[in-house]
Amino acid sequence: MNRSVLALRLFILLSFMFTSCNLQPSQTETSPTPLTNSVSSTQTPVAGMPTNAPQEQAEHRIGIRQVNGTGEFYDKQTNKRFIPRGVNYVFVPQGSGHTNLTLKVGVYDPQRTRADFATLASLGYNTVRVFLDQCSRGPGCIGDNDNVGLNPAYLDNIADMMFAARETGIYILFTSNDLPDQGGYAEEANTGSGATFAGYRNSYYLRPPAVTATRRYWCDLLTGLSERNAAFDAVLGWQLLNEQWMFRDQPPLSLTSGIVETTTGSYDMSSPDQKTQMVSDGIIYYIAQMKEEILLYDPTALVTMGFFVPEIAAPDWYVETASLLQKSDLDFFDFHGYPGGASLEEHARHFGMLDYDSKPIVLGEYGAFRHIYSDIDSAARALTQWVAESCQYGFDGWLYWTYYPADASVNDRTWGFVDEDNYLLGLFAPVNQPDPCAVVEIPNDNLAYGKPVTASRSLPAEPPENAVDDNSGTQWGAGEGPVQWIEIDLQGSHRITEIRLLVAQYPAGNTTHRLQVRASGSGAYQTVHEFNGSTNDNEWLVFKPAIPLQNVSQIRVQTIASPSWVAWKEIQVYGEAITP
Repeated sequence: MNRSVLALRLFILLSFMFTSCNLQPSQTETSPTPLTNSVSSTQTPVAGMPTNAPQEQAEHRIGIRQVNGTGEFYDKQTNKRFIPRGVNYVFVPQGSGHTNLTLKVGVYDPQRTRADFATLASLGYNTVRVFLDQCSRGPGCIGDNDNVGLNPAYLDNIADMMFAARETGIYILFTSNDLPDQGGYAEEANTGSGATFAGYRNSYYLRPPAVTATRRYWCDLLTGLSERNAAFDAVLGWQLLNEQWMFRDQPPLSLTSGIVETTTGSYDMSSPDQKTQMVSDGIIYYIAQMKEEILLYDPTALVTMGFFVPEIAAPDWYVETASLLQKSDLDFFDFHGYPGGASLEEHARHFGMLDYDSKPIVLGEYGAFRHIYSDIDSAARALTQWVAESCQYGFDGWLYWTYYPADASVNDRTWGFVDEDNYLLGLFAPVNQPDPCAVVEIPNDNLAYGKPVTASRSLPAEPPENAVDDNSGTQWGAGEGPVQWIEIDLQGSHRITEIRLLVAQYPAGNTTHRLQVRASGSGAYQTVHEFNGSTNDNEWLVFKPAIPLQNVSQIRVQTIASPSWVAWKEIQVYGEAITP
């Protein structure tokens, strides 16, 4: 070990000794403020009324074992395999909308939490994923108002949610978005940031002050919950980060020369391989440090970390998971992936999990984006296929995003579990779908779905089949301007009541599209409607004939004028088959 590495590690050890939350005056030395919301009278003990000393933590019921070399969750009491199935509990009703400040003092609702958890449990779900720190700054958030440590009243809410989980038979996967903006942790973690290390993300995982600050955060959190005698046995695991990533365009990753000192040694920034090694070494060390801290206060806990798919979800952010699968001390992994874009095979390949099965991997976030799936039926079809296919790549659990939907102002909101009279909540409930790897059959009224389709021409990556796949995240693209056409064979005679076209167009501008149909046995197309006017990307063009079109076997959309290359995201046809 070289001197610089030895010195860095000695610095970390000494810093931790003098900054440990056990050695500092803490907000937990005084009695915390009682819950501002009423608590169920059946709860014992009542959150916010800690005993004089923390009790020894109850052993976590869910553990991890290997069966024939494959990692899996299991229930220690029954010795049966445990499959996490549930939802991200992120947004909750507030006023006329929803907020993601679920645990904020004054927002957290013990009764609603218990009711929602009980509903999930009654349908066979067993897990919720909850953010510890969505409320990161401001009154009533996780950091204390004096900017020293954590807010006692907020800790009361976390403890009460743990009691609610135990009461209803639900397990919580608690995740941390970042270090809280309030509480002094972020300031400590950013100490010494500058030209070599940009503050925030690129400092948080590779530098000694950030390691000590983050250990102190987990120490304050777990000792605070321990003082409240919280239901640690209702926790599936502690997730160090919701999604780990760093900035490619900030130092040290943006540097092209010089030597950088991190928690794990010295690295040459002129070498791409050394940069990769620097991040891998640093994250592995970070994980080991945080797990060590957590196990001091919760000895049987499971520790994990979340990741979005490298190079797909955010190309400008640096994410690397393959080496972590092989070398890190995480008990299981949480990978995130949503249908409507890159394939599951691409996700698995980028994650490095194609031939990996040593530890469990949960799909901790998946959902159907409303801007991709315009109706809940098409969303459901995509979701059931996504989960079933994920089984082939080694996923061991599934947590949907989210229970309550986000507000309409959120650009990337998904269909919520409770949307459309709890449609998805019931459809994918374990009591109704015992095997998540089996595709749920969902009727499709769109006559064009999956039907044979041809086009005047197509880009290799944008075939005509994309226009009839019920996925508005894909498109058919001609790769040229007008005149172009796409044609769908409905395979039989139909009575047509509605035709819908989802525009794929850039730039916006005036277009002309002719809607043509061909009757069974007829050799000629007949124009039944013409769309003229300004159109925009993601706009639906809808034609409803005054009298249903009879005996239609084929439909063609011909674009006569457009400022862009001709393309369509979706073509939908509604009506009924005509029996001969």
